[in-house]
Amino acid sequence: MRFLNRRRADHRPIDLNVIPLIDVVFFLLIFYVISTAFVQETAVTLQRPVSSAASPVGDGFVPVAIVKSGAIQVGPQVVDLAGVRDAVHAALDAGNTRKAVVIPDREVPTGLLLAVMDACSAAGAESVDVAATVGPR
Repeated sequence: MRFLNRRRADHRPIDLNVIPLIDVVFFLLIFYVISTAFVQETAVTLQRPVSSAASPVGDGFVPVAIVKSGAIQVGPQVVDLAGVRDAVHAALDAGNTRKAVVIPDREVPTGLLLAVMDACSAAGAESVDVAATVGPR
């Protein structure tokens, strides 16, 4: 019985220091935020045209997607042909860039593609590229 009494008398509050745990979690959070790559992708599925001379495009551009039905998407916003210029101008200013990449579906009419490229140029894009899938040379 003496053993049980001794155990009860030894109840001291336990100090649990969580500050080092918070520091470690904070450093992990910073690491993941810094190492995350934010990629701009279109929300629609496209079959891009194939080109043997395609080259990679760097970062910092405004994506303009055109689906085969004729719908146009500037970033996350769906617009019609008349609203492309204003939407691209706003996206260029927000992204602090002067480059636009038109991502057409393989079956988009050439006239619509050229009209969208002209609207991007009129919006202030210094460089308007067309996205393609790299094909055989």
